[in-house]
Amino acid sequence: MSSGKRRRQADEAEVADARAVGSPPPEAERRLPRWLAPALYGLLTLILFRKFVISGEMLFGSDTLGLGYVARAFYAEMLRSGTFPLWNPFILGGTPFLESLAGGDSLYPTSLLLLFLDTYRALGWKLVLHVFAGGLFMYGWVRRLGVTPLAASVAGIAYLSAPFLVSLVWPGHDGKIFITALTPLLFWLAERTLTRGGVGSYAALALGIGVVIISTHFQAAYFLFGALGLYYAFRCFQLWRAAGTTRALVAFGLFLGSAVAGAGVSAVQLLPAVDYVTEHSRRTQTTTQASREESLAYSSSWGLHPEEVAALVVPEFVGGNVGGAAWAENTYWGRNVFKHNHEYAGLVVLILASLAFVGGARSGVRWFLLFLGTLAILFGLGGHTPVWRILYELVPGISLFRAPSNAAFLFGFSAITLMALGLDRVLALRSRQDADWPRIRNVSVGWVAGLAVLTGLAASGVLLDVWVSVLYAGIDPAKATALEQATPFIVRGFAISTTLAGGVGGAIWLYRDRRIGAALLASIVGVLAFADVVRVDDPFIETFDFRTWSAPDPNIRYLQGRLDAEEPFRVFSMMGGNGQDVNPAMFGLELAGGHHPNDLGRYRELIGMAGSGLPQRLFESPNILPILNVRYLLWPVAQLGPLEAVQGVPHLEGLRRVNEAALADGRVYSAVYAFPGLPRARLVSEAVIVPDEDAVSFIAGPGFDPTGQVVLAEPAPIALDGQPPEGAVRWTRREPNGLELDVETTRPALLVLSESWFPSWRARVDGEPTALLRANYVLRAVPLEPGRHRVEIAYDTGSLVRALLLSLACTAVLVTFIVVSARRGRGGGRVPDAGGELPRSAAEEGELIRPAEG
Repeated sequence: MSSGKRRRQADEAEVADARAVGSPPPEAERRLPRWLAPALYGLLTLILFRKFVISGEMLFGSDTLGLGYVARAFYAEMLRSGTFPLWNPFILGGTPFLESLAGGDSLYPTSLLLLFLDTYRALGWKLVLHVFAGGLFMYGWVRRLGVTPLAASVAGIAYLSAPFLVSLVWPGHDGKIFITALTPLLFWLAERTLTRGGVGSYAALALGIGVVIISTHFQAAYFLFGALGLYYAFRCFQLWRAAGTTRALVAFGLFLGSAVAGAGVSAVQLLPAVDYVTEHSRRTQTTTQASREESLAYSSSWGLHPEEVAALVVPEFVGGNVGGAAWAENTYWGRNVFKHNHEYAGLVVLILASLAFVGGARSGVRWFLLFLGTLAILFGLGGHTPVWRILYELVPGISLFRAPSNAAFLFGFSAITLMALGLDRVLALRSRQDADWPRIRNVSVGWVAGLAVLTGLAASGVLLDVWVSVLYAGIDPAKATALEQATPFIVRGFAISTTLAGGVGGAIWLYRDRRIGAALLASIVGVLAFADVVRVDDPFIETFDFRTWSAPDPNIRYLQGRLDAEEPFRVFSMMGGNGQDVNPAMFGLELAGGHHPNDLGRYRELIGMAGSGLPQRLFESPNILPILNVRYLLWPVAQLGPLEAVQGVPHLEGLRRVNEAALADGRVYSAVYAFPGLPRARLVSEAVIVPDEDAVSFIAGPGFDPTGQVVLAEPAPIALDGQPPEGAVRWTRREPNGLELDVETTRPALLVLSESWFPSWRARVDGEPTALLRANYVLRAVPLEPGRHRVEIAYDTGSLVRALLLSLACTAVLVTFIVVSARRGRGGGRVPDAGGELPRSAAEEGELIRPAEG
């Protein structure tokens, strides 16, 4: 027998054996070098972020410029000085730092980059690292499911480059990026507890849960934990069928224990934030304190719409508002206000995911992932389906969130996991006689044919005409214009999708005919998957010159010069035209306005600001600016005209323009106006008792004298005679975490401080604890008897220290479990195959199937 014939017979026997057990051929099963996946993912990540990596510039993020940079720069400066900030005094009159999440991911591990890199570079690198890690975590997760190294490698490529992850860079949604990148890690750790067992595995899962919570994007984390809980319940159901009730209940109980331990790890961030958000944050106005109609409208806002769902197949279909590419520049015609990210997972991903349902094992996991992905999209559609409303009514916590579209990352995660299973299924079918090849062919041809038909309909205009008339009747004229601009790109997108589908089908056909091997098929699919999404990712990754952006203009330099020349003062900036400007804070200027997602609700109510609207009472009432210690207004003359010409604000008349900044052509761009605001700390001896429900209207009204009166909700603990006190106030220390003043008064008085009140602040007078009153609805006041006094106001860290000790204790215990378990090398008991549904005989006999090691 010739050697060629013997090799063919051996190959045929090998294929037959592989087909008999439903496994890929040995080439696909071969372990890849350990360095290959990290090296490949690192290279692709650098390609994605090439503009950032090689430029030395700042990675653009809309929210990063709106608040993220200012908050992180303040945090980094404090850390470098050896102090952890407990209060941020620079925005909206001051807010708690940790409780209000003012520092975002301040306790999250990658914030350590702030100690070693310039803040603007650290903010970009932590996103780059998470995109890279997302690929590694996806690889580990699907390997734990028993997926072959080749298919797992492609899944990692698809995940790290997926627009539902990468496009979040442009809006600056770093918290969502963290959660999305960590999702496959948490599923990996959860599956590891089932397939490997042991206390170390559950401890690792608990640490993973704690890290997710500390990332501080609680909404995305909530969705992730819900999905993980459903998956674990499903796997325990499988375990119950195979190994009995006791094993299943023990496994699920240990899972719940891991969740509790994970919450303990994050206690230092979780406990203060939960209390703050439910009691003090402005979010209570749209959730716990809102009417049912207001809460429903808030929670369902910023959902997906049919256009976004269609864009899961053809990404150009929905357009965008980000620039960077013609298809994404002012082409968003959907029903939200704008579109700054994309939920696309990849067409190549969807095609291969659909092939996961063509024969093969692991049917249970496949159907669960289909359910999870479908549920995420239906929930994301908000009011378009009953799913969101059902979960809103039944699931605690949903009413606290808005933007149902934030759940869409679970669709992408499910689709890419199914993609790995689908590619594995194709790799397992090398024989042309395999019964599943016709079904795979039909699915592949169906994708190509369907997309080709849609391409023709789009090119003829029929598709969009039908869409608008049936699904989008009454489209806004501005959105109709955007659709007209987007139409050529939509047609092109359908053509690209058709070509990609043909490329995937062609590669599978070549593999079926044994013209290419498993490694080459995986390589082709990986290239197509990356090429599919990189065109979508590119517009969402932009850089800009940080030094030019952050350079102070003449007005900022003027105000900086006043910091040392005057007592403390605040600035109200209208740059941008809406009172949300926070950039002056990066230069040390404390602001009466600004933007913060969780600022103090009382303060926001006093200044009359709803959402991202104007702080109306700052203009309408002559009393609010003075009591907030506003001494200067920064005004955009080029945008809004001179402040002197503004109508309807008589209390601002007579302001002095003290500085201005001009454009290159000599036109005034912005100006600084001096305003006679009240001192930051002053003595008042007349208190007016007004209940909270009437306090704001009284303070803003003509009956209140801000120079000589103070509004209290309850009588002061000392007798006030109402006569103007004589005395002096001198600052001796003023830091974010504490204040100190020397005060002299000739009669009983209240030391009123234009600093936001919060329950954690404590006052001491001459070393003795003293009541710290809430004055003028949002500010602080200290009662003083006649004489000279040393007044100290410090942030009480008691509750934070207790939460920190709980976090440290939980972390120490879990790390100990992991180390001890690793040293002993005990894997614990085995449970059914991570891949999913067991053969009935195996389930009945309690056979334990071991998955691939990840």
